Amino acid sequence: MPGYAYLLVVAAMVVTAVVMMVAGRRKRAKEGTYNGEALGFVGGVLNALFIVVLAFYTVITWTEADTTEQHAEAEAASLVEIYWQVAKSPQPERDQVRALVKEYTTEVVDREWAMLDERKADEKADDLLVALRAEIGNLPSESDTDLAVRDQALQNVRTAADQRRARIEQATGSSALLTLLLWGTIIGGFTMVAFPLLVGFSADLRHVLSLVFLAGILAFTVYFAVELDQPFHGLIKVEPDSFRNALAEFNRIP
Repeated sequence: MPGYAYLLVVAAMVVTAVVMMVAGRRKRAKEGTYNGEALGFVGGVLNALFIVVLAFYTVITWTEADTTEQHAEAEAASLVEIYWQVAKSPQPERDQVRALVKEYTTEVVDREWAMLDERKADEKADDLLVALRAEIGNLPSESDTDLAVRDQALQNVRTAADQRRARIEQATGSSALLTLLLWGTIIGGFTMVAFPLLVGFSADLRHVLSLVFLAGILAFTVYFAVELDQPFHGLIKVEPDSFRNALAEFNRIP
């Protein structure tokens, strides 16, 4: 966990402790001069809403990160299939197709993946995929075997293009629902700590410690929620391992 995350958690706990001891409504809380049952009901509703929002946000972001990884795996697998399929094609055409497959895969690993974190796509990678498709279309088709190889390779390059398009859309697109849920999580976490302070909370040591601990947990929860919104450098970041494995496999294919 990075240093700013520890700072966020500690700051939330310290601020909560200071507010409780300095500005808390100690007398009112001790004397019970507020409607405890009604406020307890309100607090319970707020707590339930926060949990629901957090659960929806976590599930959606985790699912989207997993979907991005699945697109990458399918794309890399299609590239490996192309590399295999042209193994018996004439050498000039075979070498050109394989060179483009390797160059595209390397471009994704070395350059495009970092650009996805900035919600950008690599135009060079797109051009390489177009060139690969054109080169496969130029493969010999004199015999039924040649025609089958070309058609299968074209099908795989179309699959790779479709998976890449879906991967780019996942990385560069924005979701109003996710943004709303993220802000709901942040506001909800703040409310869970602020509500007891606003309605009155005893400054007894056990109460201070319990709310300080809650503030720390909620601060980490908010940090975790923000990290989930960054699938290419956060806690659950998606790595281009599928493409790295594909590059390694290219070197083993005769």
